[in-house]
Amino acid sequence: MNHHHGHYYPPEDFRRTFERPEEYLPEVFEGKKGVIVDYGCGNGFYARYLLEYATKLYCIDINVIALEEVKKKFNSAITLTSPKEIPHSTVDFVFFANSFHDMDDKQYVVSEVKRILKSDGRVIIIDWRKENTGFGPPLSVRMDEKDYMKWFSDFTVEKRFTPTPYHFGLVLKRKTS
Repeated sequence: MNHHHGHYYPPEDFRRTFERPEEYLPEVFEGKKGVIVDYGCGNGFYARYLLEYATKLYCIDINVIALEEVKKKFNSAITLTSPKEIPHSTVDFVFFANSFHDMDDKQYVVSEVKRILKSDGRVIIIDWRKENTGFGPPLSVRMDEKDYMKWFSDFTVEKRFTPTPYHFGLVLKRKTS
């Protein structure tokens, strides 16, 4: 169990049996590097993979214990912070993995994403499919693409990808006016 709605997340060794970021992140980043925010980083499962694409990696999470774990794992390779400490229009990629559905103040989160993201920046979303997978968050909190696009209405889908049989992936870019 953890702080996310009291539901169970599989341990890292089990997670690696079906979740292999090294296999799908190259397609997502397309060889690009930049400033990345791992928003809702949890215990840092994705941070080790994101470092490959990051000129700077910010890790944000409300769970202080999880952040301590991230700090122990990665030391000075990452920057632990809150979104308000990140300068305006300085981020190339905002990354949400299995996290946005848990965030209480989604409106605030989206407004911070819009503030910190460069005009040509991307939002990368990986989340649980809205179907029973036997583990992961309850169906009642899961979000699909349509749910995400209600929150990220100033963005459009640039790419869809399938990270695992249990998850969907989106790359969003700002709508051009």
